[in-house]
Amino acid sequence: DAAELFSAWALSFVVSIALLLTWRFLIAPEIPGHQTRSQADRVMLANSVVSCYPALTGPFLAIGALWHMPLGDNALVLVAPPSQLALRAIGLSCGYMLYDTLYCIWNKPIRSPLIIFHHVLSIVFFPYATLRHRCILLMLFFVITEITNIGQHFRIILLKLGYEKTRSYLVNGVSWAAAFFVVRILPSPYFFYKIVYASYSEFTNFDFYLAHCLMPIPFMLNSFWFWMLFTGIIKFINKEPPRPVTTKAAGKKDH
Repeated sequence: DAAELFSAWALSFVVSIALLLTWRFLIAPEIPGHQTRSQADRVMLANSVVSCYPALTGPFLAIGALWHMPLGDNALVLVAPPSQLALRAIGLSCGYMLYDTLYCIWNKPIRSPLIIFHHVLSIVFFPYATLRHRCILLMLFFVITEITNIGQHFRIILLKLGYEKTRSYLVNGVSWAAAFFVVRILPSPYFFYKIVYASYSEFTNFDFYLAHCLMPIPFMLNSFWFWMLFTGIIKFINKEPPRPVTTKAAGKKDH
């Protein structure tokens, strides 16, 4: 298990760096106006391009891994060993999060303490729980939810390339909010049910209390982020368009 997990981790870390270098030295220089954008914009663009990679890969591995989980057996569902797909999905996610943590620390425009804290917890405790066969079901769900990051990062790419006022930007925002609700919020009651009614008889006291301290965090973050996303879209839709300057007013302004 450890060899498969950390091989996927290392490969994902290397792929993330390779994508960053490819973007910076091969793709970005060919985009009109990219070099004239602010340093902060270029940092965020690069981050969003690389972040599409785990969102387009890890969730599909995790979905496949769910088929190997004893979902109907509450006595085993939180202590079931990981399948090869689960090891690869979790390793891929951890490798990307290690890269993203270092990228966020290095680049001040995206140096978010909340994101760094979230990543560090995952980097440390995902492998621990995986190798001890604890709560694989929850980790697979958390990896699956990363698919909604496609909408998030496509939004940033459109915004930083100057497409904020296009229909594509609005459609992407609404689609992102809908996907976020369906993927992250709607299934939450099912996983709460598993957390409450699954057996912990094979857990040590340390594992039991650690799991109950950490498992609620992603659900709280998802609720907070969905609220921010929803209110942001409402504000964008209700934002008044700038009033056109009339010829008369323009003439007075010139004088």
